[in-house]
Amino acid sequence: MEIFDALFAPIARLLVARGLPFPDLVERMKLHYVQAAIAQAGAQSGDRATDSRVSVLTGLQRRDVVRLRDQDVKDRRPNHLARLVALWQTEPDLGGQPLPRSGPAPSFEALAQTVRRDVHPRTMLDTLLAAGTVALSDDGQEVRLIQPSYQPLAGSDDQLAYLSRNLGDHAQAAAENVQGADPPHFERAVHYTGLTEAQVAELSARFAAAEMALFQEISQTAARMKEENATPGPRRFRAGGYFYRTGDND
Repeated sequence: MEIFDALFAPIARLLVARGLPFPDLVERMKLHYVQAAIAQAGAQSGDRATDSRVSVLTGLQRRDVVRLRDQDVKDRRPNHLARLVALWQTEPDLGGQPLPRSGPAPSFEALAQTVRRDVHPRTMLDTLLAAGTVALSDDGQEVRLIQPSYQPLAGSDDQLAYLSRNLGDHAQAAAENVQGADPPHFERAVHYTGLTEAQVAELSARFAAAEMALFQEISQTAARMKEENATPGPRRFRAGGYFYRTGDND
């Protein structure tokens, strides 16, 4: 188990910071263990895994397996504000340009209503303003996009949900590669020690600029491809990047 400490440590720090009791984590992990065992046993035999088989694979008692086996652990709901910002930049009639705050399309109000009708456009606007994603004109009648993506406020539920989906897909790609995925997912990293703070800051800035340029190109291309499809395709993807700096040379 020690080999996984590099994975467990940051998750433990985050959960402690959020005040999540350890028994709650254990209960949630039981659910994931059961679902993983069901998937593995089914892939091996082609049949529905019995409760006894899942119990053997997980070490959990059969009563836990019975209780948890039909619960759903997936959450693929996209963040509506991230989708709003993406559409704002990729839709041909919008193109990331400033929009009237209200009125018929093209306007911020109309764009917000195409994303979600159960959330008031004013609520979306206030959240984007607070996050620094958009700004209002001096008279308050025009909305201007000032960030290329929606970055939720630190510590918010939106940010935690975004973190969970990003790390989840990254971990899934890496785990499938370890298990022999063919073709493998692209998953690479560069790491050096012995650098100064100024040198790392320079590399961080270069990395961020290059990544943002690539992300914008991929986003625009994917949006165009999706628009060309007569019906929605069955596949999704997530492409991400990170740059972590620390004083630890280990």
